[in-house]
Amino acid sequence: MEYHERTLELEGETISLSYAEAFSQAGDHVYWASLWPSSVALAQHLLRGASLKEKMVLELGSGCGLAGIAAGKRRGEVTVTDLMPEALQLSQENWNRNGISPNRLQQMDWCQPSFSETFDLILGADILYHPNQYPDLLRTVGQLLSVNGSILIADPGRPHANEFFARTIRAGYRLNTTHYAIVLHGREFPITVTEMT
Repeated sequence: MEYHERTLELEGETISLSYAEAFSQAGDHVYWASLWPSSVALAQHLLRGASLKEKMVLELGSGCGLAGIAAGKRRGEVTVTDLMPEALQLSQENWNRNGISPNRLQQMDWCQPSFSETFDLILGADILYHPNQYPDLLRTVGQLLSVNGSILIADPGRPHANEFFARTIRAGYRLNTTHYAIVLHGREFPITVTEMT
């Protein structure tokens, strides 16, 4: 697999990343190694925000690790998760490139969370692609979110994302959405970052 190395300047922070364009492996598309506009928007949102010092942060579906690295740069205690062990390896390499370390890397399927502790902040960039997983995802964030915690989900306008957010409102969450225009790979992408509390 061929990786690209890139330095991003986001909100006064320099982040170095290695990532691949979307590629096929055994006939299936493999997306975890790519740099996605939603992860850039989520990183930007985190870097604009308050310090995360002493906050326990959970990154769902880390991919190349950008959002978690941004949380780490804001001094959060970040647990990085992904279903794919290769994604966790790439995330670790990218954390190392930036001279910081996550609290923990853990292989995890968000339909079957493997943690007993709770987190002050849960992050997800472009994770709303399978509507059949929405009930499990909502149950998981409810189980893993600490009292007075929040969830940040960056989304590029997936067709069924509104269905997920409607479910969160019915479950009692309050939503606050921020809009970003992310320029990546020579194109502009409209991305929303929704905070759920």
